[in-house]
Amino acid sequence: MSQTGLGHCLGLSKMMVSQVERGVRGLPLGASLPQAALTLAQHQTDLEPIPEALDVGELRRHQQRCQLRADQLAFELAGLPERAAWARRRLAAMPTLTAVLVPGGAPLPSWLAYFESEAKAELQRSGSTAQALMRLRQAALASEAAQVGQLMAAAAQ
Repeated sequence: MSQTGLGHCLGLSKMMVSQVERGVRGLPLGASLPQAALTLAQHQTDLEPIPEALDVGELRRHQQRCQLRADQLAFELAGLPERAAWARRRLAAMPTLTAVLVPGGAPLPSWLAYFESEAKAELQRSGSTAQALMRLRQAALASEAAQVGQLMAAAAQ
C-alpha cells in the first residue's frame, strides 16, 4: 500500500506517514484505532480474493471479432498472389522497356519510374513475405477465437 493510501485509511497526510515509517514521529493516538481496525481487517480476509465470474457476453463478442478479422484476412490473402504476380510481371518487363524507351542510359521518364515504383510497392504489400505475415496473423486470430471458445466452455461447467 502506498503512503498516500495508508494515510487516507488512517486519516493522516503522506508526510506524516513517511515520518512515522522513518521513526521520526510516533503514530498519533487518533490514528491508532483505525490502524488497528485496518490491520485486523487485513488479517481476517482471505489471502486469495474470490475470483469474479467471467463475462461470457464480452468473451463471445471478442471471439466473434477475432473470427471476423481472421475471415477478413483469409479473404484478403486470397487476392495477394494475383497482385504479387502482376507486380512481378511489371518488374520483369522493366529491362525490356528501359532498353527500348531509354536510349544510351538516359534517365528514366517519370511515367516509367512511377511504373517501376508502383510495381515494387505492390510487391512489398502483396509478395511472399506479406503473404506469410498475413497467414500468421490469420492463424493467430483463429487460434485466439478457438481459445476463447474453450474458455467459455470451461466457464459454463
